[in-house]
Amino acid sequence: MRFAREVSGISHGVSLGLLTALYVRDSLALSVDVEPHVPGLEPSLPVRVPAGVDRAAVTAEWPGWWADALDACTRGTEAATPEDAPGLLTRPASHAAVLALKPGIGELHRVQSPAALPIGDVLRGIESRIGRWAQSVELHIAEVPVDGLLWERIAPAHVLASTRFLNDPGRTAPALRAVLEDLV
Repeated sequence: MRFAREVSGISHGVSLGLLTALYVRDSLALSVDVEPHVPGLEPSLPVRVPAGVDRAAVTAEWPGWWADALDACTRGTEAATPEDAPGLLTRPASHAAVLALKPGIGELHRVQSPAALPIGDVLRGIESRIGRWAQSVELHIAEVPVDGLLWERIAPAHVLASTRFLNDPGRTAPALRAVLEDLV
């Protein structure tokens, strides 16, 4: 995950593992249903099924891969390259799709810049209200460039959020406050 900043154990960044899974899902136009629901990437991708990629097999593997990618994100064990994700070790069709689509995945990851968040302001407001320093606060926000507003808690100290949501201070500050007050 590429982080924008870290304040008192609070970090956020663009998750390569989650971005890779979403890129494959959208490029191959997979019809998959998982929780939480995550909209398509923004901007949307053209449908492209590279030669040798078994779309049906990737569709069958994708929900398990997504669950593993979320797990790796929350444990902080994401691979440094898309094709090395542990969740792909037992999913050969998905691994082949990642290899075939790797240039596009890499380009999309390179152009992503994590949104600037009002973490310090929100944390100072909470500390002022409770009358003490918020010590040992841990929160990780995985940003994904998807269409629509997404703010989903995927673990006690982990949130999955869309870039559009994070770029809206009127939504971000209250959402951050609610999660941080629960963690402080």
